[in-house]
Amino acid sequence: MTLVEATGFDAFDSGTLAESWRHQPGSPAYCTDLTRSELPAALARAERDRLAKRRELANAVFSERYEMGKEVPAADFVIRVHRALFM
Repeated sequence: MTLVEATGFDAFDSGTLAESWRHQPGSPAYCTDLTRSELPAALARAERDRLAKRRELANAVFSERYEMGKEVPAADFVIRVHRALFM
């Protein structure tokens, strides 16, 4: 964590490897550009059985708007899509 903070980022211990699914694609913490203080609540809201469905929804939005493999969505668009999944 010291190394992460030395590079200018806020380090956060999100738990064990067994709990790492809480910040995988489709979770409230994935690609949502949260602050360190917002992250614990997002990790707590993660629902393992809904990850795949939310990941598919995000991919459907990106596929409709961008030609995969040829265009890269802008970072702010990616963040807005992922945040919208958890409104």
